This record gives sequence, C-alpha cells and structure tokens, in this order.
Amino acid sequence: MSAPAVDWENNLRETDQVRLARIPLGLLDHHPGNVRADYALTEAFCRSLAAEQQVAVHVVPIPDDHPRGEGEEGYRFWVTKGNRRLAAARHQQLPDLLCLIDLAKAGDRAGQFIDMVVENDDDYRRGLTAFEQAQALFAAYQAGASRTRIRKLTGRTREEVAGAITAGRLSATTRQAAQQMNHDWTLEDLALLAEFDGDEEALAEIHQRVGWGHKVRYAVEYIRTERAEAAERARVRAELEQAGIRVTDDIPAGALTLTRLADVAEGFDPDTHTTCEGHGVFLRSRGTPTPVAYCTSPKRHGYAPPGAPGAPAVGSAALAKADELERKLVIEGNRVWKASATVRQEWVAALLARATAPKPVLAWVARQLVEMPTPLRDKLTSARHTTVWAKLAGNTDAASTAAVRPGRLPLLALAPIVVAYEHQMTVPDSARFIWRHDRTGAVSRADARAYLSLLVELGYQPTPIEQAIIDGLPYRGDAPAEELEPEQAPAAGEPPQQPGPEETSTAVPRDADAWADPQTAPDPDAGDGAPCSAAA
Repeated sequence: MSAPAVDWENNLRETDQVRLARIPLGLLDHHPGNVRADYALTEAFCRSLAAEQQVAVHVVPIPDDHPRGEGEEGYRFWVTKGNRRLAAARHQQLPDLLCLIDLAKAGDRAGQFIDMVVENDDDYRRGLTAFEQAQALFAAYQAGASRTRIRKLTGRTREEVAGAITAGRLSATTRQAAQQMNHDWTLEDLALLAEFDGDEEALAEIHQRVGWGHKVRYAVEYIRTERAEAAERARVRAELEQAGIRVTDDIPAGALTLTRLADVAEGFDPDTHTTCEGHGVFLRSRGTPTPVAYCTSPKRHGYAPPGAPGAPAVGSAALAKADELERKLVIEGNRVWKASATVRQEWVAALLARATAPKPVLAWVARQLVEMPTPLRDKLTSARHTTVWAKLAGNTDAASTAAVRPGRLPLLALAPIVVAYEHQMTVPDSARFIWRHDRTGAVSRADARAYLSLLVELGYQPTPIEQAIIDGLPYRGDAPAEELEPEQAPAAGEPPQQPGPEETSTAVPRDADAWADPQTAPDPDAGDGAPCSAAA
C-alpha cells in the first residue's frame, strides 16, 4: 500500500516579512557597520558574478531618519549579507543584484550585526573540498553544461575547468587513496592523478612523496621519469636479445668490459668481439639504459689476471655496500634532477607570463649582465634559437616589446637570461652532473645556486635536489633523514658527508648513471669498468 501524498502546498509557511526582487545597484549601499575590511575581489569571483548572479544578497530598508552624506541620497537598502558580492557588482558595473529584502530585521540593529557573523563565520560555512568541486563540476558537465558555460558561471579558466572535469572522472578507489594522503588538494593536483587512476603502485609512490612534503606535480614527474627509463630499458634489451646478444643486469664476476680489455690485452679489437663466446652486454635494472659490452673469458684474448687464483674480490663487504648505495644515489639523483627541471620550467614559464615583474627581477637582471657568468657567456646570444625559448618565453619577440606595459619589461629582459640557464642546466649531456660534487657540469654549482635562489625569492618551491644545491650540501636522496639507511643518513647536527678517499677508491664511475661494484671486479688492477660506446 503506497503512502498518502503529502499536501506540501498547504504546509508551506509563507511570510510577508521577506521579499525577493532584483534591485538596481544605485539603490544599494554597504551597511554602515559592515566589518569586512578586505573584499578579496579576485578575477574569478568577479567573472562569476558578472556571468550570472546565483546567490541572493540580504538587504534591509534604510531608516528614513538615517543621515545621508553627499552622493548617498539615492540609496534605499543596506546590504547585511553579501557585501563582498555588492563590491564585486560595482567593480563589474552590473545593473542590479538579486536581493532578499528582510523586513523583519529592518529595525533590529543587533540582529543585523549578528547576521554578519553567522553569514561569514567558518564555523557555520564550509567551502567545498577539491574532491567535492570536481564531482560537482563533472556532474554539471554530464548534465549537459558545456565547458564554456561552466567557465563563465564559475569564473574559472579553460585549464581549470578541463582539470576539474578530468578530476571528476577519477574512480572512487583513487579518490579514497588521495583523501588518505596528508595533502591540501587542489583541482589541478587531482587532475594529475587521472594518469594513474587505479594504479596502486603509483598512488603509493605519490602518497609516500607527499608525506615527505613534496608537491604532487613533482611526485608525478618523478614517476613519469622512472617509467620512461624502464620503458626505454625494455626496448633496448629487446633489441639486443633479438640480435642474439646475451644481456645481463650487471657485469658477471671475472668479466672485463671491452674497453678495459682493449687497454690490457695487446692487439685486442672490440669491434671483432661479437663472435667470441664470452661476448655479452650488461644493462642495469635502474637508471639510463646504457648497454656496456663485456667478455666473460678475457684469458682467451691474452689477459692474465694478476694475483693468486681464487683471490678475494676487491673491497670489504662494508665498502661494497657503501659503493652500491652511492651508485643508487647517482641513479636517483639523475632521475630527480630531470624531474625537477620539468616542474621548474613550468613554474618559470608562468613567471615570464605575468603582467607585472616582481621587484627583485630588475636588480638581478642588471647584476647578471654586469657579472656575465658562464651560462650567459655560453648561451645568452643564442637563447632565442633554442627549444627552451619556445617552451618558456612562447611567442615573445622584439616587436612585441613596443606594446608591453612598463611593469612587465623586466620580465622580458629576464627571459633570455633564464632560458640560457635552463638550457645549460638541462640540454647538454654534462647538465646531469650539475648536482654532483664529484663531477663538473655545464653550469657550476655556484651559478646554479644563484639562479635557483632567485626563483625561490620569487616564490618557487625547490625540490630536495635543488635545495641541496642552494644550501651547498651534497644531495643524499629525496627521503627525509630519518627514513634513510644508516649509511646514508648524516649524523645528528652534521651535514651529509661525502664519501672519503677510502670509500671512493673502488667506486669509479662507469658513466653518469652507474658506478662500478667492487664485488664484480676480477682483481685490483682490473680497471675502472668504463663503458663501451656501443653494445657490439
């Protein structure tokens, strides 16, 4: 048996004390006791109000005996709730506002002030979270609202609307995983998770890095870089195996790289080694996939290992572990240096697009031009012809400077300088050495520190590896000190230590991405394990 229909019309409580009407702006004024000091008229808020008034402001009639000053003669209503909306409407020069006329509060001055508190107190009002905004805007999109309509009514940019719709598509599992992270989510951050929707491994990595205090954008770029390396390793490995070449994850014990074998075996030609039964290539499971050719039977080519047979491998177990940790750190450092550059350049592009230059810019530009550090000497004159210019400065050219407002001119002067730095810090092969103390990069650490310090002064949040350069300390990984292994963590109150001579004597770099493991060296004189330039 169905429930009886509710006679809702007869249950409505009507009142003659409240009236809804559109009132011309010329009749509205701020309440004389309005306590809001800052209306915070953001561009998005004003655009939203201009597109379509959606929330009624509350007004009361102005008492007839209220003294009026010059220019106030036409006002008939005070706004008690919605003074910010009134300020925005005046700023946008709107013709009228949707108003709720509250006659019951007309003579209740105390109640009018209490309304101001209740209307704006955070204990009574709660803004939507980024998750709720994304779901609402996505629901509006699904219900037929175009992106243009959403953009106009909410005051958001095209990119923000696109990000909100993308975030709204996230699965419940991914939303739940994000809500468990200790992070103040934005729509932009949530949209980044769409790439890893349902990917538990990636979400766990993001969770960990957010817990370390990293930005979501940086965590995402780190995972992208890591997975791009893995995909490239798989491709290179497949090509080598298809060519019939033996591939291992490390150089086997007792083997020599072809480069080293050519040094110690007279007449040995690496180019003819592919027919040797001991021919192989090692491709490490981490880092840049650089194949290094080796021979597992170097004696066949005239190599006689020094020392007694069965001599123990070079280095103690402690040194071997320290060397392995250092090798992993180099791989990690190369990866995060690349990820940091992507995040940093996005921020720099937004900086150069600003309408007004921050105050420190002009003085820094002048100092750079006077000092002319190495990055500028090497790249300033050709900065406009680099791929980095198109990425950071867009269509900026000499002709466009004529129409630029004076406040933006320092940014135009800054553009070729930052492009010179960014090019030298990312494009040359030696750029990957900049963060290291044991190698020389395309930009010195001192010059990189000066450049990164400017960005921080302008509001950029550096990544851990960038912060290490700014602080003049060795990079010891992204994890906080308390999460590092004992061998990696610095002592309390002391800066992270670099390996001493006794620790690095066997840790000679193979290349920029991998370090020799002393356990794999056949004997003390086996050499540095330098990589061959090709797999064959």
